[in-house]
Amino acid sequence: MWKFLVSCFFIVSPLFSESYLNNSSYIAQRGFGETEQIAQENALASLSKYFQMNVSVEAEERTIVKDSSSKSEISESVFVKSETELFAVRYTKAIYNKKQKTFEVEAYLNRDEAWEIYKPSLESAIEPFRKLYQNAENQNETILKITGFFHALEKAKEDELEKKLDFAQIIKPDQAVFYETERNALWNIDVLLKELCDFCSVKVKCENDYEERITKNIEQTFSNFGIKTKENAEYLCLIVINENGKQLPAGFFFTPSFTIEIRKNGNVLFSSSKQLKRVGAKDKTIAKQRAYSVVANNASEILRKEFMAF
Repeated sequence: MWKFLVSCFFIVSPLFSESYLNNSSYIAQRGFGETEQIAQENALASLSKYFQMNVSVEAEERTIVKDSSSKSEISESVFVKSETELFAVRYTKAIYNKKQKTFEVEAYLNRDEAWEIYKPSLESAIEPFRKLYQNAENQNETILKITGFFHALEKAKEDELEKKLDFAQIIKPDQAVFYETERNALWNIDVLLKELCDFCSVKVKCENDYEERITKNIEQTFSNFGIKTKENAEYLCLIVINENGKQLPAGFFFTPSFTIEIRKNGNVLFSSSKQLKRVGAKDKTIAKQRAYSVVANNASEILRKEFMAF
């Protein structure tokens, strides 16, 4: 059941002559049951399902347009259920149908009231996306534009912005149109990122790399984001390692640290360092392989989570 925080008001309506179902100022659904309470619960469940189905339709239309060969797993029901905005759901007075021996009730909400309640939640998701998107647009370097748009995209996913926009469209279409700029930006961001990545290239250089473990890992990370790696590239990704190795009675041990930088023409665009825990083994080769694998994984994680924000 969708987590409506319900305010219940009973409106005397002995017949459904004043039905809210066909009134565009309201969203309403009808419920039936052996008792008045069951009829109300079923009406509320139908109202919840109405939202769930409409969000699902919006999402499916987007998926079909973006990629006709696949369909995404989209948890609209989870999204709808997780929403905890206060909606003043009201009920008509139950009508008892003697012939069917059931009660009939309409659950309805006023679109204007619902919008005033929901708007702050939408704005709280819109504003950080808008700022991150504009910041990405203002960057001069291609790779910083890419990371900026990835930041914006990740924040939008975190806040379920696309679904919130769909939800707003259901509640109050004439107000949702004022967010078309953000909707279009979110809609086109994948295409924009692909175009930018097509014109971006990085050379990965790791001083004192061992078996190219770090170089290959970082190259794969860039590739996963659609960024090409090659020798004569526009940008340089430099990784500098301090092995800090020691031979002890128990074996060979390394307590490595590293710095990873993104540069262009000597200018540092991004830099991050990390000290790692000690790793080792009785055999020096195995110990070194383990140490460099740990460095490779951590360098890749920094690249994804700090630089690309994924």
